[in-house]
Amino acid sequence: MPDDDEGRHGPRLDLTPPGSWRAATIAVAVVLALVAAFGVAVWVIGSPGGKPSNLGASSPPTVVTAPTSPPPDTSSHHHRRLREPLRPVKVHRDPGCPIRPPQIVRVMQFNIHAGISRYGGIGLARIAAEIKAAHPDVVSLNEVDSGTDRSDHVDEPAYLGAATGMRAVYGPNLHYEGGRFGNAILSRFPIESSHNTRLPRTAHTEPRGLLEADLRIGRRTVSFFSVHLSQGHLRGADERVGEAEAVARAIRTATTPVIVSGDLNSRPTELPVKILRQYLLDAQQQGGTGLGLTVPEGDPENRIDYILYDNHFGIVPDSTQVLPSGSSDHRSVWTELVLRPPGQC
Repeated sequence: MPDDDEGRHGPRLDLTPPGSWRAATIAVAVVLALVAAFGVAVWVIGSPGGKPSNLGASSPPTVVTAPTSPPPDTSSHHHRRLREPLRPVKVHRDPGCPIRPPQIVRVMQFNIHAGISRYGGIGLARIAAEIKAAHPDVVSLNEVDSGTDRSDHVDEPAYLGAATGMRAVYGPNLHYEGGRFGNAILSRFPIESSHNTRLPRTAHTEPRGLLEADLRIGRRTVSFFSVHLSQGHLRGADERVGEAEAVARAIRTATTPVIVSGDLNSRPTELPVKILRQYLLDAQQQGGTGLGLTVPEGDPENRIDYILYDNHFGIVPDSTQVLPSGSSDHRSVWTELVLRPPGQC
């Protein structure tokens, strides 16, 4: 949907020339003064909606909006025969290598339902409190609004970043109700770069994207992806397969350790998950207990939210948990991954 226009109307001045040169000169001076005052006001305000900007010229932005590229061509990359799911590797440490403390990465996956509480009203404060209580290092967020009518025009990535004390990257995919809608990533680690890739879609379907943030973890760079695949039982099922293939193509070309976290709108036995499992391990399967059901929040029946990772990581046994939410319609997923040292050391 197109953004709402924000028209500005200057003050109306009713001048009736008295026929004298002096009166005309005064009238012109008044008009010029009003024009100058209006220009100064626009320069001071500096932002749509009349909200003063608190950022100086050298201050970094609160949220980084990732640059977006068009969807990749996946027409020749369909998986006619799937490979076996990726299996965890067993690492044999060289006895001559020095023992180093493990680098633990605490990951959270959370579809926040645009910050709109299932009990009514905006529940962002509670969402932020739930994230902080889990103490994650990096968070994948889905259904994130910025400036929409339905969420009271709140910049949700900025709010959640400030409330949790984490860096924020936003990947909007849709213009909606005067604002934007998409995925976001929160990180305690420095963010070296970010990118948002549009996923393939057919006509009259909602655009989706794959948000990537390259994180600096110790001396390593880790590629962290947040994704939300299409919903729906009929057309959505075909959309999700094409989207999963595009995600698989992106992670196959990565040269860094990879984590993919998101709402896949698919059960573990369905094709989109199988496509990704060719290259990634499932945190619930490797380090969780129970079924890991995430929706609906009040009485979960399905597992559609995932944290997936490649063999650059191990997992802390029994660390994967499904956490209840007092605001969203999804439960969040939380796990602890161990970033393996390169090589055998």
